[in-house]
Parts: sequence; C-alpha cells; structure tokens
Amino acid sequence: MITMPDMMRPFTTNVTSTRILPLVAAGFLTLGCEPAKEQAPTPPAGGTAPVADADPWGAMPTEVEPFYFTDFDAWVGQPLSSQALARLINRPIPEALETGRGFVMFYRSDCEQCHQMLEQWFTSSVPAPTVAVQVPDTDPANAMPFPSTIVAKRALPGGPDYVIQTPALFAIRDGMVTGFANDPDDVAAVEACLASNAD
Repeated sequence: MITMPDMMRPFTTNVTSTRILPLVAAGFLTLGCEPAKEQAPTPPAGGTAPVADADPWGAMPTEVEPFYFTDFDAWVGQPLSSQALARLINRPIPEALETGRGFVMFYRSDCEQCHQMLEQWFTSSVPAPTVAVQVPDTDPANAMPFPSTIVAKRALPGGPDYVIQTPALFAIRDGMVTGFANDPDDVAAVEACLASNAD
C-alpha cells in the first residue's frame, strides 16, 4: 500500500510507473506524512460534547492501491462516494457532489477528447456546478492549458497507475450517479448524461 496525506494537492512527476511499482512493492514509496490526529472537543459544563460536522464521504483514505481499474458504467445508480476512485478526490468535496445537481469529469491534461468535452459543454456556461478531477499520470510535455474558468478543479493523488479511460463525465443528483458519458463526439450520449439529473 502507498501511504498518503489526508489533504492532497495536485502535482506532476517524471517518475515512470516502471520505477514506481518496485518502490511500492518494497514499501519505500510514501506520498506524505501521517494524517494529523484530531483532538476531541471539550464538552461544555453540564452538557454533552457538540457533534462535529463530519465529512459526508467519511474519512479521507490514508493509503492507495498501486493501480485503479473501474467499470464506469457500473457507477450509474450508485452513490458517488461509494466508489474507491472517487473517494481519492482531494478534499474538500464540493457540495454539488453531495446535494442537489452537479457534474464530475475525470480528465487528463494531455487528453484531446477531455479538452474537447470541456470546451464544448463547460466553457461558456455549465448546466450545474461542475468539478473536473485531474488524473495525474500524464506526460507534462504534452499537457494542454485547462480550457474552462467556470469549472472547479480537483485531482487524484500521484503514484498509482490509473487504468481508466478519460474523459469520464458523470451526472450527480443528491450524491447519486444518474448518468455517464465518455465520448464527446457522441453528442446524444453526452446530452442524455447532462439531462439525467435534471428536475
């Protein structure tokens, strides 16, 4: 397992996966320090301790797998927070992914189809709050500028191999995945995904 901090920030690395996996297997690769221990609140005199606002997704994972593979079609109808890959999104989790209508898209900075999808549907306006989650296993030399100024950005931690296809666009309603699309050239599928979480 790879140890990682509870607050991740996106970063790039020139280390190839062929160099990472032996380090992972030997237990030498870490992504940061242990998460800080939270101090329990002091209960008020004559009362009970206040209930802290817990992360609705639960605690941030402190370890990651060497690689992640997932069937995105199987996410439809499931809570987004129940997916191991989604739980790696760096915190805080945007409110739109837990309550109301929202969208999340996994993308790579060197993925032309990812940028095409963002440019076509998420630059001049967004149908609902949208979060773009960067998958970090890309070649920095081929990275393209992020095309949207109205999309919130998050990232997955560097280190694992992400055996996933991008773009991967999900419609979310009250934390549940209602639609999925992954081909910007299939306009009907993208529009069906965008409409799947509407009132």
